[in-house]
Amino acid sequence: MIAPLPEIDEKKTKMNARKILSQYRKWERIAGKAAIDIKSPLLSDMPRTLGVSINKAEEGLLERVHAENERDAILRALALLGWRSRQILYMTYCDQEKATTLEIALYMKYSEIAIKKFRSIALLEFAEAYKHGELLIKK
Repeated sequence: MIAPLPEIDEKKTKMNARKILSQYRKWERIAGKAAIDIKSPLLSDMPRTLGVSINKAEEGLLERVHAENERDAILRALALLGWRSRQILYMTYCDQEKATTLEIALYMKYSEIAIKKFRSIALLEFAEAYKHGELLIKK
């Protein structure tokens, strides 16, 4: 017998999914930056302040790697969804020009109300797929 799934707080779970998806374009922008310029360090006779990092190139590289990892996690989760859910979420959150509900409805040949219902379901599916359910909030 299959164990029942725990009760999920759908509202909070969808909010988590929207928050992660809305960061996709930021991660894509950071991950797509040109490789860090290699520059010689600044030499100064000023004393160093503790806690201030001097290696900006390393920080930039770490930020880029983090952005690539986050972007790829979102894309992996989207790839696990069905075509309709993936298309709606991608057009809503990931496209360069975010599509409106009406634009998605016209493109997919559904009503706006249907798109809103499908998006709601897709957000829950995404939350379950993203990093093995990390976004799911239990009641």
